[in-house]
Amino acid sequence: MLENIVMVALALGCGCWFLITASILFNIRTIPRLDALHAPAPDTWPTLAVIAPACNEEESIASTMRLRLQETYPNIAFVVIDDRSTDATGVIADEVAKDDPRFLVIHNRSLPEGWLGKVHALQKGVETTDSEWILFTDVDVHIEPGVLERVIAWCEHRRLDHVTLAPRLEADRFLVKIVNTFFLRMAVSIPAARYVIESPKTRIAAGAGAFNLFRRSALARTPGLERLRLEVIDDTGLAFLLKAHGARTSIINGSSAVYLRWYPSIAAMQTGFEKNGFAIAGYRMSVMTVMCAFVIGFELLPFFALLQTGHPNLQLMGGLAIVCVAGATAASCRAFRFPAAPAVFYPVGALLMSYFLFRSGVLALWRKGIVWRGTLYPLKMLRGFERILK
Repeated sequence: MLENIVMVALALGCGCWFLITASILFNIRTIPRLDALHAPAPDTWPTLAVIAPACNEEESIASTMRLRLQETYPNIAFVVIDDRSTDATGVIADEVAKDDPRFLVIHNRSLPEGWLGKVHALQKGVETTDSEWILFTDVDVHIEPGVLERVIAWCEHRRLDHVTLAPRLEADRFLVKIVNTFFLRMAVSIPAARYVIESPKTRIAAGAGAFNLFRRSALARTPGLERLRLEVIDDTGLAFLLKAHGARTSIINGSSAVYLRWYPSIAAMQTGFEKNGFAIAGYRMSVMTVMCAFVIGFELLPFFALLQTGHPNLQLMGGLAIVCVAGATAASCRAFRFPAAPAVFYPVGALLMSYFLFRSGVLALWRKGIVWRGTLYPLKMLRGFERILK
């Protein structure tokens, strides 16, 4: 009987992979592509503020700001928040900004208790502008000229209040590429993603730190960024907050003209997940353990099915599931203009991602908090905060 239960579980698992693959392919076809958006320009372009926090970004801040100088959108302002940097970020930002009146550099030297640094920096940026539209982005994100006109026109035409652009992830090192392929497939696997995100009947929304664009009036209907002051996954938290208060939201595949180098190395990626990883599990190690075990088990399940030599039908299902998963991963990569070849190593990506997440939980428990950008945020404080992402 136990053997039969295992066989049925493996068969059902393979069946789930067939459904997930179909869902991914459906999303790839239905999520709008930035280069395919066509909407009439508004009679008057609304004002727009691009707000980008920067903490110890001296290596990239100048090149990114100079790229912003090429922006063609009218009625635009750029707000750079030098958030408690200990390097030359603020000096370099001031130097680049001095010759362009569209730039405003804010030097923030303190962090109020009960706030995450990035969320507080974004709040400081919002306070400096009265623009009709606000774009939250990161200083290392490259947005090609013309993108903002295309997206604003589309939002105005469809009367949207919030939109996030999924960017292209660039990488040089092979292991980073493998993890990126796994992440891209996971990101596009939500069933009927566009319709679920746009439907006012669901609370699901999508937000990305690379490109979170929203109307100021939509934010004004919410409790404001103070509601997110301890939301570690602040980009998605903002999208959920806006939608919870009536905002019309959507998602765009922006990989044709919005891109960033997410992490330059596996070591940097491992460090990066120390901030967000444990939050995914609600700061509970039991949840993290179950989640990581499920991810590893589910990703490897088709291989277990393939090894069942006494069950040819199950072996066939396992082989087909492996082909489907690898194909869906490769298709996700191609849809977001990322190399598809590393997709065949997707189990390695799943193992590495699970390791990063589990490690983030262990470190948080050991440190009794999350350490990010030199600041310790105690677990007791984070757990006591009523998160919008539950």
